[in-house]
Order: sequence, then C-alpha cells, then structure tokens
Amino acid sequence: MQNPIKIKSVFSRKILNSASQWTIETEIELEDKSIGTASSPGGMSKGEKEVATISADEAIERVGEVKKELEGKAFESQQTFDELLIKLDGTNDKSKLGGNTILSLSIAFCKATAQSKKLEVYEYIQDIMALPKGNMPKMMMLILEGGVHGSGTATIQEFMAIVDSIERGDEIYDEVGNELRRLGKSTNVGAEGAYSPSNFDNDQMLSILSGYLHGEKIAIDVASSSFVEKVEYPNYDELLKVYPIFSVEDPYKEDDWTNWQLFAKKHLSGGLQIVADDLTTTNPRLLKKAIEKRVANAIIIKPNQIGSVTETLEVVKMAQEAKWKTIVSHRGTDTNDDFIADLAVGINSEYVKFGAPARGERVAKYNRLLEIGLNPNPDLF
Repeated sequence: MQNPIKIKSVFSRKILNSASQWTIETEIELEDKSIGTASSPGGMSKGEKEVATISADEAIERVGEVKKELEGKAFESQQTFDELLIKLDGTNDKSKLGGNTILSLSIAFCKATAQSKKLEVYEYIQDIMALPKGNMPKMMMLILEGGVHGSGTATIQEFMAIVDSIERGDEIYDEVGNELRRLGKSTNVGAEGAYSPSNFDNDQMLSILSGYLHGEKIAIDVASSSFVEKVEYPNYDELLKVYPIFSVEDPYKEDDWTNWQLFAKKHLSGGLQIVADDLTTTNPRLLKKAIEKRVANAIIIKPNQIGSVTETLEVVKMAQEAKWKTIVSHRGTDTNDDFIADLAVGINSEYVKFGAPARGERVAKYNRLLEIGLNPNPDLF
C-alpha cells in the first residue's frame, strides 16, 4: 500500500491563456511542503462530447467550495483523489464543478505527489501505469495552419511534419518561413504558432511543406467538425496520391460514422494512420465504440476533454490494449503548463502534437521534452 498523501492547502487564481481569455491555475501544497501547480487549457475546435468548461471566476468559486473536502485529508493514490472530485461533481459531464476546475486540481495533485516521492512527473505516471522507461515520442511539428486556427483559405486545420527531433522540426519551420518571405507572403502566425499565409489553399500548403522534407512524412488534422460553414471534405484520394501523408486526423465530422468506416476500410490496410479526436474526445465510451467499429488506429489524448489524470490514463490504457497509437496533444487556447510533455513520456506515447516551435505556450512543452532528454523512439515507421 502506498503511503497516504496529505494535503495541506489548496489555492486557485485566474491567469490568461494564449487567446487572452481567463483560465484557472491551481496550487496544491502537501503536508511535506511539496507543491504542484497546474492550469487548464481550452479548445478552439472542440468535440461536442467534451466535458463542460465553466468560467474562470466560477471555477475559482468551485475550488473554494471543495477545499474543505481536500485540505487536511490524506489520499492513497491519484485515483482516490480524482474519484473524490468526480463524486463531488456528481454529473455526467462535470458541469457542476467544471471539467477545467477538476483538471487543474487533478494535475496539481499529480505534480505535488511526484515531488513528494522525489520523482519526475513522467516517472510518477510510469509508476501509475506500471510501464517501463520509454523513449522520446516523435513530434508532429506544426508548420502551417488553416481552418479556424488560421487566416487563409485552407480548410485543413493543421499541416505537420513528423520528425524525430525538435531540432529537425525547427529547421523545417524556419525553412518554410524563409520560403514564404521569398515569395512575399506573410509570416504572421496562427493560433498555434504556425504560418498561415492568407491566400494559400490546402494544396499550396501541402506543396510548400513537402518541398522541405527529407524523407519525413506529413500529418494533417482536418478538424472536419469545426468547419464554420458547410465545406466539402477534401479529396483524400488525390491528396494521399500526391503528398507524403502518413497520418490523417478527423477526416470526417464526429457524427459521420458511415464515412469514417468507409475511409478506414479503404485505407487502414494500406498503412495510413487514421486519428480520432473529436470522434472520441479522450472518452472511454466513445473510444470503445470507435474500436468496435474499426474506424481508426490512433487517438488524440487531451486531458481537458475528459477532466482528470486518472480518466485520461484509463483511456490511454484502453487504446494501448487495442494496439492503437496515442498522440498527446495541446489545445488551441493553451497555457505555459508543460504537464502534457511529462504525460507523453510517462505513457510511452508514440507521438506528440504541441504546435509550432513558436509562441511561449507551445515552446514550453518542447523545452520540457528537451529537459527530459530521452532518445527518440526507434520503432516507428
């Protein structure tokens, strides 16, 4: 049995996220003076089945209400802590306390417990998951962005280079930026730090990115459910024939199960990675349905979609048992919290999506991976 973790104090404050919106940051101090601090990100393109988010002011009020259930109490594990929060909320979508409130508490407790045990956060997660020490995940480095994250005509939301190292991804990012300057195009960046030239369509985005790859593959996030207006799905057959695309995320809207199944039947056997995000929203019930229907072979992991560390790890375990790849991902409106870097290493995730190597809230995650400093995963591709 683990030694109980006793909480001394809980405190929350408002901070700004990357979209100049208020979010919650929570600090938990344990009796042994270990401290964990965590903030909740938000999503610009959100799945309908994600847990509820309440305002930062409301979230701070909710923390004030549950403090008496936490301060002075001892918890046997991360699971028992998270289960109490879920019980106190008592709703199916975490709308009473707010998924963002619960997540800030859950991650803060996770960080404080790791410090108390004199472990890195990723080492503590490995212990919870009973996993051996892993490798550094590959990066889906965001180079260009469109859709609701960009300012141009491209409907695909993310155009990423799959690279072994941050250094290589940064090199591609700089080279594409220099090419845009030579073409007289804007190098202003979108919501997640990538270039978003105003008059580039999907093909132009893919073409310029392809020109600076040296054998690397491309990952795209279509984010079909976030189309602001009725837009036709891309011609995937043509794109897959012309460009070195290895991974396609959310090729169809989250309620379009028929097209998901047809796409998977056509492409899974050929080695394409089909990634579910809005379809599954880090939710075990939705992941189970997606596995049974054989619509994908990889899942985006976003803790704020489900609301706690324990539930996130349960989804990861389910995906790994089904032999699905996991991709730990940032959100459109994020903070400088670097927890997801430790999460990715701790669960032995095959990939990460942290955005471009620009904007502080994105760079914080990459810098944490550099600090962890493990070797790249040799077993992919």
